[in-house]
Amino acid sequence: MKQYDFETRHRTFWAEFEQDVTLLEKGRRIGAQDFARRYRMVCNHLAQAGTRDYSPSLVESLQQLVERAHRVLYRHQEHTFSRFVGWLKTGLPRSVRAEKTVVLWSHILFYAPYLVFFVLCALHPDLFDKVFGISASWQLEASYRELTEQTALNLKRETELDVLMFGFYVMNNIGIAFQTLGGGFLFGIGTMWILVSNGMMIGGASGYMLHSASAPAFFGFVGAHGAFELTGIVLAGAAGLRVGLALINPQGYSRLDALKIQGKSAGLLMGAAFVLLLIAAVIEAFWSSLSVLPPAFKMAVALCLWLAVYGYLLLAGRNKT
Repeated sequence: MKQYDFETRHRTFWAEFEQDVTLLEKGRRIGAQDFARRYRMVCNHLAQAGTRDYSPSLVESLQQLVERAHRVLYRHQEHTFSRFVGWLKTGLPRSVRAEKTVVLWSHILFYAPYLVFFVLCALHPDLFDKVFGISASWQLEASYRELTEQTALNLKRETELDVLMFGFYVMNNIGIAFQTLGGGFLFGIGTMWILVSNGMMIGGASGYMLHSASAPAFFGFVGAHGAFELTGIVLAGAAGLRVGLALINPQGYSRLDALKIQGKSAGLLMGAAFVLLLIAAVIEAFWSSLSVLPPAFKMAVALCLWLAVYGYLLLAGRNKT
């Protein structure tokens, strides 16, 4: 293609792209994905101009345009990343504390039945099968008997399986979070049921396993990732309760408008829940399954993680500067 035809075909595109570059240099916002796509196209045009020996003035102008676009593109990406890091440092814990009422109620709805069934099943192990099914205890013990045997033999699970299980845990955790949030649209009843039923099941299982030979493997496995997973579920529950309250008491707004207003708070809580559930999936796949470490050591690490999670949510971001 001759240079004249090449310039005629792309001149308008380059001018529009340069206008967007100028807007970004002035701090304006445009669609990041579309800009990146057009940036790649201009890079391709520059390569074509160079290989076809077009005039130095054309090559130089395209080179300058690419360099300007490169600077603003990666400055935008770095800015986005820094904002995300800043949100993790201060925004996430602040958003949780700002919704302390629903967060507290979500904790009560989950941990009250957890403690009740933990104590009941610790005192009366046969209650676990009566409440959760005749084979519930057998299935629970079978799940951790293999981990107990691997620990005794100092065996390690295949890395490929760890990666596969990570994907499964992510999808499972996110699915539970969305179910918990979705329960809020039933005027909060669905959310409350998910929190209470999960508290009963997990508390009952923990109490029952105190009597099992696989107890060290069980508590060593669930302890570390439980700090993030259970807290994430509770925060998703708080988001669901916030949605339910908007429907129950719209405070003079229509229920649709109330949902729009409260949706931001619920969204921030869900964002916090997703971060914790993602971390939980990483730990569950690559740490909890480690059978080469003594269960006592894993439980000690778990205790530190529980303290770290709640210390972060309660204390991080309190310095207003």
